[in-house]
Amino acid sequence: MSSCAARAVFAANARALTRQHPRGARSTTMRGARTIRAASEGDVRRAQETKQVLERTTEISSASELDAALALAGDNLVMLAIESDEECFAGETAWSGDDAKMYSCKQLSASLARIAREANDVTFLRLEVVGNESARALAKDLGAHAFPTYQYYKHGELVWEHVGAGAGSHEKIAEGVLFYGDSGAGGMKASEYITEVASAGELEDFLALCSPEQNGLSVPCEKQLAVLDVSVEKNAPVGCLHIFPAIISLAKNTAGATRWARLLGDTSEESTALMQSLNVTEVPTFVFYADGKEVQRYTGADRLALMNKVLEFQKSNGVRLPERAPRKRMSTAEAKEIARAARERDRAAGRRSGW
Repeated sequence: MSSCAARAVFAANARALTRQHPRGARSTTMRGARTIRAASEGDVRRAQETKQVLERTTEISSASELDAALALAGDNLVMLAIESDEECFAGETAWSGDDAKMYSCKQLSASLARIAREANDVTFLRLEVVGNESARALAKDLGAHAFPTYQYYKHGELVWEHVGAGAGSHEKIAEGVLFYGDSGAGGMKASEYITEVASAGELEDFLALCSPEQNGLSVPCEKQLAVLDVSVEKNAPVGCLHIFPAIISLAKNTAGATRWARLLGDTSEESTALMQSLNVTEVPTFVFYADGKEVQRYTGADRLALMNKVLEFQKSNGVRLPERAPRKRMSTAEAKEIARAARERDRAAGRRSGW
């Protein structure tokens, strides 16, 4: 074919393509390319995250390997994920095979991966029961009959477990890591805000403390509130774990006016004796102290109720805690103008606008 003929064929093809793909097709193609590129970048990022998690997760398949991992962990929390690639218990139903309902277990595994990335002081173990009879036998010995089952160990003892991938599972697992493993989102350490108390002497030392000025708060020592969270470690009620993130948040936001401590009343003879001397029979219980004396207590796991108790005490003592400034309410005319500008921007970019 001559060069002139080739150019003619190319021009004809170009005109045909123009007829087939009306105005806007190029922007659609470009958007598609950007989407593919973004998806590719997301795949690369997830692959890197998976690699990091795998480096932090130890696969086990026998009782002896579990015992060895527990011994090597020392005082650190050990979290054992007992999983099945073929079974998923989500809520009231167990799903098998490649059913779409397995998605909830896959999502929970991804959430666990994020937790593993950030909880550097927690030892993560995984027991996969499919295709390994010794692993399945170990799961049975550990009392795991539905998958996934997540077991938490301290000092070689099982202290808590979560079964299934139903609604709220991610939150419960993360609360367990924070409560037992001192690790929260972004590498946050609970021990930076909460003092651990295990004896009457340590409680006296805590009550004798006086917080320096923090967050712009300078409160006289006798007006500072000291709160003792009394919980248990082994088989802790869900409420103990559920309210713990709120305690951390309160400790952060009231620093300078309030001090926080935690007593796990079943970790030693001294801690049990202290819990009994405080006449605590239900957990979690929060004992409020001012100037070294008990002034109030709250039993329960209602986050809002606990916060209100703290605020009421501070208010009665003339302590004004910092409050978030309310957002300025926009006028309808301003809102319509912003919506109009957003529609024009979306139209110029060739995309559908939700405004």
